[in-house]
Amino acid sequence: MTTSAPAGTTRRLIEFALGLRYEDLPAEVVAKAKGAILDTLGVTLVGSREPTTQMVALTCVGAGREGDATVLGATARTTPAAAALLNGYAAHTTDYDDSQHPCGTHMSAPVLAATLATAEIHHRTGTETLTGYLAGFELGCKLGRIGDFGRVLQRRGVHPTGFLGRFGAAAAAGRLMSLNAGQMNHTMGIAAGQAAGVIRSFGSMCKAFNAGNAAHDGVQAALLAGAGFTAPEDMFDGEPNVFTIGGGQADAEALFGELGRHYEITANTTKIYACTGWRNPVVEAMVMFANEHNLKAGDIAKVAVFVCSDVIFLPDYPEPTCGLEGKFSVAHAAAVGLVDRAGGVQQFSDVRVADLLLTALRRRIRLELDPKLGPFQTRVTVETNDGRTLSHFIADQKGNPRNPLNWDELVTKFSANAAVVLPAGRVDALVAMVNDIEAVGDIRELTRLCRPGM
Repeated sequence: MTTSAPAGTTRRLIEFALGLRYEDLPAEVVAKAKGAILDTLGVTLVGSREPTTQMVALTCVGAGREGDATVLGATARTTPAAAALLNGYAAHTTDYDDSQHPCGTHMSAPVLAATLATAEIHHRTGTETLTGYLAGFELGCKLGRIGDFGRVLQRRGVHPTGFLGRFGAAAAAGRLMSLNAGQMNHTMGIAAGQAAGVIRSFGSMCKAFNAGNAAHDGVQAALLAGAGFTAPEDMFDGEPNVFTIGGGQADAEALFGELGRHYEITANTTKIYACTGWRNPVVEAMVMFANEHNLKAGDIAKVAVFVCSDVIFLPDYPEPTCGLEGKFSVAHAAAVGLVDRAGGVQQFSDVRVADLLLTALRRRIRLELDPKLGPFQTRVTVETNDGRTLSHFIADQKGNPRNPLNWDELVTKFSANAAVVLPAGRVDALVAMVNDIEAVGDIRELTRLCRPGM
């Protein structure tokens, strides 16, 4: 295997991934990472019960083999790559996982899945695990934000989580496996050859598969490189490179001016509703309407939902036929917010999508573009049958960096999700362990708590 040092941009990315030190992390960054880990564990646990996750578990190569890596929410262990696939899929299947609007990704799902799978087999401490997760999260997100690359991918029909998530997962896995710079260079080359995922998968079972495959391929790339498998080197340099392949242009100075200085985790958005991030403020606005004015479906003549231009690029399903489509439907998000005054996993199920009252209400809701609105903003106007016109503006959706969830709110969301799988005592123990993850001597202490019946 070639062992020459990587060059240019590739070298500096690898140096960051391998050189990040817990001792250098600001307290705010560590706190944000703990919150993201807790939230992702919760959505993975609730996602492990989804029929689509069970389908993946039954059919994917390697998922049935015994191994040393934990499948969260299950009693079995499997190979690291298979565990990463299943946990990455479960984390994203309810669309309840965190998101990073500046780069258009859901980076925690693939990166934490890859992190836990590799940290387990190498008996990493809690501190090492958190730092590995951050290394992958930061690298993957930064690639997407520089030169607006994540949005460039999105507009070309590429799912940034699937494309960029592989590099984040590979960086985390390679670091936790103690690969050297030459091996990490090959890891990135292997990941580049696998990078994929399409926007047209939104609203189907395949969207979460993009995240699961990113986690799987990141782990597999690191394992292969560690075994001596070779790949194209310096994939972030020369022509064609990762950026130009995806239709973008790298700005290396902007990239490295912020890498390790401005942490992307501080711009993380935690969802409070189980649908795509752009639909979260729609649910939020309609819940507020319903509570403030005691509105019911029969009171509504029509609803106009105004969104920013970024939302127009994403699929919308005015008349969804299943829960997965409902997660991307502005009309369904508004309807359940009004009728159920909630937006949890059940509100975006096949059963609720088929509800006749919601179906009729959805047909009175339309999507409108307002180019003056920003990424976290939504304006909703409701006309009632008794002649009233009501309007509500969400300036900053709950959970975004300007209106974040505090620790207690994160714990409330996590506990509701984890309780679907685990007993109350186990849920509380997980919260305490993540909050004091530095005291964890072997990450298996944490993953053991995520197995029912243990």
